[in-house]
Amino acid sequence: MPGIGDQHNATATTRNPFEEVKPQVNEYTAQEIATLSSRLEKQLGPEYISTRPGASGQRVPYLAADKAINLANEVFGFNGWSSCIKEIQIDFASTGNKLWI
Repeated sequence: MPGIGDQHNATATTRNPFEEVKPQVNEYTAQEIATLSSRLEKQLGPEYISTRPGASGQRVPYLAADKAINLANEVFGFNGWSSCIKEIQIDFASTGNKLWI
């Protein structure tokens, strides 16, 4: 049974829905930091890089979303990382007659 004044204490079930949720940050040991740093410093091999048509017939390299997600899961573990979209910019579009703008 809740105690007197407990309605003023935020819990998982009574949290304010308008309050910004801050991500939970886990503290890592020195060994875990060294391991993560080592894995993050490695260069990606060619099997991770995709290409698409670019301006003037050139090929533009990129890292596909599914490969980025799989890499993040390998390095940080499932549910050990998060992402958000900060900006969206259209850099090309098909006009229907297969020309790129």
